[in-house]
Amino acid sequence: MTQETNLLELEKKTWTSAFEDGVTDIGLGLVLLVTTICQMFDESRLYLYPLFIVPALFIIVAKRYITAPRIGLVKFSRERTRKRYRLIIVMTISIVFLLILTAIGSLQQLPMASVIVGAIVFIIPCSIAYFLNWDRMYFYAALFTLSFALNELTITDTGVIASGAYAWLISGIIMIVIGVVYLVRFLCKYPLPEKEVYDVSGN
Repeated sequence: MTQETNLLELEKKTWTSAFEDGVTDIGLGLVLLVTTICQMFDESRLYLYPLFIVPALFIIVAKRYITAPRIGLVKFSRERTRKRYRLIIVMTISIVFLLILTAIGSLQQLPMASVIVGAIVFIIPCSIAYFLNWDRMYFYAALFTLSFALNELTITDTGVIASGAYAWLISGIIMIVIGVVYLVRFLCKYPLPEKEVYDVSGN
């Protein structure tokens, strides 16, 4: 029983170490920067949407060439995998619900439309934090919600969509700074393993 408990604790520690490198933080910060750009240049946003590929590529490349060589790859238990599936379900339901309301035009007609969207903006990061044991995401959930509220208030006051973009820009910069700090700590804590050199000369 004790051995099983220790294995579970070790697995949890290994799982949370996946977020110790700060790569995902930086990637999400880049997503907010791209969102800011799309909002600032609203008329051309359809041409700017491909920029969202950049954060995804950054995370994939960084995880492969920075994280994996230092801590390796781990295969997790079925329970941990189930948590990931539950997270995907929660996120999918939230996003689909939002898209349905937007598509049928009900979102704009609802008197509490901003509150509904703000709640979804808060629920998704909290779900990520809970299912992935990523505690920093609770802070990001509050940050996203505040940015959304500031974005809505700014647009309401000015009537210009681009004016609210800076709310997301601030959050993006904060996330990138936090991610860089964690990345530097990660690189110092987990240096690349030295390659062994074998003497085959027989001397």
